[in-house]
Order: sequence, then structure tokens, then C-alpha cells
Amino acid sequence: MKGRKDPLLVLIFILIAGVLYFFYSLDKNSPDTREYRVVEVIDGDTVIIDDARRSSVRYLGIDTPEMQRRDPPGDPMAEEAREYNEDLVADKRIELEFDEEKYDVYGRMLAHVYVDGVSVNLELLRAGLATDMIIMPNLKHTDSIYEALREAKEYKRGIWGDLRTLKEPPGNREHLIDISKARLYAGKRIVAEGEITKTRKSDKLIVLEMDNLLDVKIFESDWPNFSYFGIAPDTHYKDKRIRVTGRVKVYKGKPGIVVGHPMAIRVIE
Repeated sequence: MKGRKDPLLVLIFILIAGVLYFFYSLDKNSPDTREYRVVEVIDGDTVIIDDARRSSVRYLGIDTPEMQRRDPPGDPMAEEAREYNEDLVADKRIELEFDEEKYDVYGRMLAHVYVDGVSVNLELLRAGLATDMIIMPNLKHTDSIYEALREAKEYKRGIWGDLRTLKEPPGNREHLIDISKARLYAGKRIVAEGEITKTRKSDKLIVLEMDNLLDVKIFESDWPNFSYFGIAPDTHYKDKRIRVTGRVKVYKGKPGIVVGHPMAIRVIE
């Protein structure tokens, strides 16, 4: 015969369940937009807001050049992107418009950001200080994002100007590694040099093999960024010595770097 349940434990369980349901409902039914003040601009696509947690907000649909910091190397025009973002939002009230996912794996809010009704995300794209980065299931404003990108390319703004003017940050070469040890840098941004001895192309991926020690990968979605400059990566870089900047990922035991824009690759004369 089963014993009777403790009424106190039952009550505690009911209270906990009620609290959890309340907060779940609150988040589920929360509005798609909220307003906050920006207290710090981190880079071209990330800010800190004045909520109780001083949350980071990562802009949806775009990706600006990586800032050079003490450890990782940076990308050309990263400082310009940060300064432009600062001009647009620093110490201002912004409206956040959420999509399907409100947070990324790092705990940052994901949002389309507006100041006085103007989309900051789109302004960065139009200025040529960002590329598109559409990730499922967040598909709001996809058409507007592509249109803003088209405008930046048409007028050759920012990273869509002359590649020769897109200079590496001066401290980048301090991060040059021995590519035979590239797998030790998994998850980190590095600079690597070597000869592209072999290339492979499939329907979705171009792989540039650097001294058979490191793969430089360019996915189909980013091929237009190269063709815009008249570059066919699988032939353009073959048998040339290059310097590449990016984050190391190890796939099937071999390290590689995914590159989305030719400014991350330098042909060494």
C-alpha cells in the first residue's frame, strides 16, 4: 500500500510550478519590441544596454569586421564600423525588435536595432561596413538587408571599395602562427601564411589547401563577395602564397579557417 503524500511537499511543488509557468508565460508573451539606452558600444554590431543585467545586444542579419584586441587579430575597417555604430547609438535610446530567437549561445540578445525609427542594422550595411548574415530561423527584414547590401556594393562603399585600400590592422602580424601547429589554436582567431598548393570546389564549398596543413574555406553563400571583385577563389589563389586571418575550426582532424570576404586574404608578392 502506497503512503500518503506530504501536503507540504505538494504545496511547494505547486508553488514552484506556478512561478515557472508565470515566467515562461511572461517571456513567451513579451512584446516583439523593447526600448533601452545604450551604455557602451563594443564594436560595429554589438552594444551594451541599461537593463538590469547590462545585457549585450548583437545586431541581427549583419556581420561587421572583427575588432583587433590584445589577443585576436582584427579585420580592415573594424574601427570605422565601431565608430559609425557609436555615432548612431551611443548614449541614445534604442528600440529592439526581436525575431524568432531572442538570445544566442553566448547569452547575447539578438535584435534589429532602431534609433528614431531608423534601422541601425541597415545603415551599417548601406555604409559598406557590414556583410549580410542571415541565420535561420531569424528571417525578418531579409529583403531589406539584401537591398541595403546591394546599394553599398553599387556605390563601392566601405569594404566594397578598392581591396588595396583595405589595410590589415598594424598589429595583425604579431599573431602569425606556425601553421603546422594550427590545430592547437582551435576556436581562436589567428594569422597564417602559406602557399595554396591545391584547391577543391563543390556545389557548396571552395577549399584552398595551404601547404596541406590548413584549409581556407569559402562557402557558396559568400562566393558573390569574391566575384564582386572579379575573383574566382579556386583559380585566383592557386599556387600563390597568401596570408589569411580568421578563426580556426578543426574538422575531421584538420584545421581550417572560414573566410567570407576577400579582405581576409592577402596575396604575398
